Amino acid sequence: MKLNAAKAVLVLLGYKDLREDKNLNWNTFFRPNINNMEAYQPGLREEQIRELVEVDQIYKLSSNESPLPPFLAALDAMQGALQGLNEYPDGSGYHMTKTISEHYGVPAENICCGNGTNEILTLIAKTCLTAGSNVVYGWPSFIVYRYSAQLMDVQFREVPLLDNGAYNLESLLAAIDDKTKLVYVCTPNNPTGACVSHADLASFIQRVPEDVLIVLDAAYEEFVTDLEAARTLDLFKDTINSLDKHAVVVLRTFSKIYALAGIRAGYAFAPTMLVQAINKIREPFNVNSLAQLAAAASLQDTTELNRRQELNKNCRERLQACFAELGLRYLPSQANYVWVDIPNPQQAFEFLLKRGIIVRSFAAAGGLRIGVGDEAGTASTIAAFKELLR
Repeated sequence: MKLNAAKAVLVLLGYKDLREDKNLNWNTFFRPNINNMEAYQPGLREEQIRELVEVDQIYKLSSNESPLPPFLAALDAMQGALQGLNEYPDGSGYHMTKTISEHYGVPAENICCGNGTNEILTLIAKTCLTAGSNVVYGWPSFIVYRYSAQLMDVQFREVPLLDNGAYNLESLLAAIDDKTKLVYVCTPNNPTGACVSHADLASFIQRVPEDVLIVLDAAYEEFVTDLEAARTLDLFKDTINSLDKHAVVVLRTFSKIYALAGIRAGYAFAPTMLVQAINKIREPFNVNSLAQLAAAASLQDTTELNRRQELNKNCRERLQACFAELGLRYLPSQANYVWVDIPNPQQAFEFLLKRGIIVRSFAAAGGLRIGVGDEAGTASTIAAFKELLR
């Protein structure tokens, strides 16, 4: 039977042609909480602004990415694996997990690998959050804490930061109630770059109710130079190596100092039961083959890690010295970006954009987040700011 004839028979029998049904109401078709969410807005890409800029060189400092390419060890590992991309990745992430385990001295059963820490945050929310529960975190901070709560249709409580841009741990404690299931602490915080102290965070953990999961987001901890700043891995080990009943998760990533943002590789140190629960709902091959190999290779190159840490420290200090010289209030940072207050942030953003400097504007908060570039990117950023405030 020809297609048109078959269609005519179905219509005669009372079946609708769904392709022609214009009555589907998308506003009510989706889960109601999805309608209240906004899509994530990534930073501008170089090709998006090429026609707007007044210089040849563009520095993308808006997404906290590394200004340098991946480690040579990572590039070699990925190059050697290209012929095997016809096969699925290792669904268990065995080599990557084993390398992380040996490097940090954490049992493999306490390690969860993901497609960036974004995925792990979402998996934690999907695994733990139930109707009527809530989450608590500082604000402004990483937007995925809010997104994952909205996805699960639970209440999120955003606690203002301290004046130095760090999490206000006392206010976080005050916001926790008997419905709270997750409390997030981002240190260094994104977008302010400020850390909480090790002593304060250790005290905070002991005072959080034992039925609340404490998630420490340490995506930028490799950039920290303050000796008093929180050492999140030590705090995690304290909870799993003792009779402490507090449940702590520590998030880490290869996207930042290891310069692997383009292939998405993150991991978490977590209680064994949480890792097992996440493995039940995550995608079977959530970390691709190249990411697994590149992550493991990068972790073993401590010489290159140290070099990049020193470069970031020096360029960050130059940026902060520039802001101080220009009379701009900035927040001393322990990450690979600096928050600076500036009159009319959007106007400043557009001025810098035309000079090839892409930053992140937080107009509602009255400031800009400036990524720390390499030597050339830092020099160009400083020159652009001096021109802006001339």
